[in-house]
Amino acid sequence: MGAENHKAASVTLLHPKSVEAKKEAVHALVSQASFFRLPEMECLAYTYFQPATRPKANLGMVPSDEKDTLVGVVQTFSSPKAVEQAGQYFKLKSPLIEKEDRTVWYPTAGFVARKGAKETPKAKIVMLAKFVSKETEGARDKLVEVLGSFCNWVEDNEPTTLTYCVMTRPDAPNEVLLFERYKDLGALGVHGKTEQFKAMFKGTGPFVQGRKTVLSEWEELDDSFVSNNAGGAGLQAKL
Repeated sequence: MGAENHKAASVTLLHPKSVEAKKEAVHALVSQASFFRLPEMECLAYTYFQPATRPKANLGMVPSDEKDTLVGVVQTFSSPKAVEQAGQYFKLKSPLIEKEDRTVWYPTAGFVARKGAKETPKAKIVMLAKFVSKETEGARDKLVEVLGSFCNWVEDNEPTTLTYCVMTRPDAPNEVLLFERYKDLGALGVHGKTEQFKAMFKGTGPFVQGRKTVLSEWEELDDSFVSNNAGGAGLQAKL
């Protein structure tokens, strides 16, 4: 699909104080889902997830004492202005929430949903991969170029990879975030075994600080939606 510089995404990590507090936070997210399906909110994706529970899942972004409580949220909007406005509404302030880490990223390559997709199916697996480029001039741009080229191949050849989006942000000029969604574990397994994946991984080597790469696997929760249209398939969507 190519670059999507006109879009903006909010990535939030919620840190509830307990499992019960997490349930309250998820309930609030579900309650807000219909609001973000309103076309005027310009929200293309509203997906929330918990750390993966399967054995041996990579939980690099998840503190060991928060694997049962942490909640992640990715919201993608059609414009930077829309993501700023949404921040006024997306508030889960509660004495049960220890803290809320929110950063704004900008889709630079790849796809949130495939062109023409009204709404993607639910993803059983969400991956967030954060890369840190080398300090050499142009390293991040080269890293994005390698990842972006692979994104195009994924969009054309991996229908069970539902989202594969490269994001950057001015506030962290050496960081790149890869937001991935897979139909299921089998789809993730197929993705990682292709020759194209191996070539991409090798191609990023000269531009990335490998030891600073952080991967984490999550499970998408019900009532999330991801689309190319504001509000996805609409308020009555049932996939």
